[in-house]
Amino acid sequence: MILMIQKFYFLKSYLKKFLLFLFVYIFFVDSSNAAFKYKLNQKISGEFNITSRISIPLPKGEWKVIYRSGEHIFRGIHSYQVSLVQVSNNNVIKLFEIGKIEGLSVIMGYMTPIIVNSVFKPKRNGCVKRKYYTLLKYYKSSGITHNCVSIKHVDANFELYENDDPNANLGYLVNWGEENNLNYSDVYLGYEVSIYIPRIADRYISINYFESPKNFDNYVPIFSSEAQSEFHPQNIDQYKEAKSVMNKWKDYITNYHDLVENGLKIKGKYKIKFDQQTSNKTKKRTNNSELVELLEKLDELYKSNVLTKDEFIKAKEKLINQYN
Repeated sequence: MILMIQKFYFLKSYLKKFLLFLFVYIFFVDSSNAAFKYKLNQKISGEFNITSRISIPLPKGEWKVIYRSGEHIFRGIHSYQVSLVQVSNNNVIKLFEIGKIEGLSVIMGYMTPIIVNSVFKPKRNGCVKRKYYTLLKYYKSSGITHNCVSIKHVDANFELYENDDPNANLGYLVNWGEENNLNYSDVYLGYEVSIYIPRIADRYISINYFESPKNFDNYVPIFSSEAQSEFHPQNIDQYKEAKSVMNKWKDYITNYHDLVENGLKIKGKYKIKFDQQTSNKTKKRTNNSELVELLEKLDELYKSNVLTKDEFIKAKEKLINQYN
């Protein structure tokens, strides 16, 4: 969940705590001299601008900015983070956190061991095989170049109210929920990303996306704790419906991460190699869903006399050809 990033007076302690914080507790940081100009309570949809020229797609729906932070850390090094939510019937159904740190090459010799320890050797989460991870995929070269994805379920009660790690500061999320009379799901389906590929951009990216099972696939979890959850890999084979939901989430995220990589201009060996059969099925299902939605909108325009019959037929044929 979201953690507040505290300002440190010394670069060494700031960056070390900052990066450890990022990975151990699901948060995102960024810096930018171009984008991330989103304001609190601003509503956005479609895409999120990483810079003025680079953007990634946002999951479907209208998002509201509930937290933002950015600052200049050291010469050439900036950080920034933004947190977005979707709310329905006083329930937080989606949470999306994104951040970046730019200019790390300025002190690369110092940053290398910090990033390695934060990403690949944390006590919890990170790019490390965990029993509670449904899927962990990553590219890693020597040094700190990496592209890492983990898919899992999240025990929100633990993260928000019981996590006693001194580096965690989740009071912000708790207070925001209470002030707005909102509820969190006991369990969320999760997607966490860590990317730093200096040859493409001197920019560290962190993305976290959580969605309630009920909103994603109309499934109400039976158990809430991380270990007991029917979504836990050690338990999931006993719960057919939960397994189906997680498989759909995994397929969806497989496709979504590909779109994120494309937005960040990640190519070739740096891209995550997901199972090809799963990826193809996901893309086909996603494309079909998008086509149906676009055709419905097109039909509405025709019925509203915005389009003539000829324009409607031509536009319909063009859409079908694009998605087939």
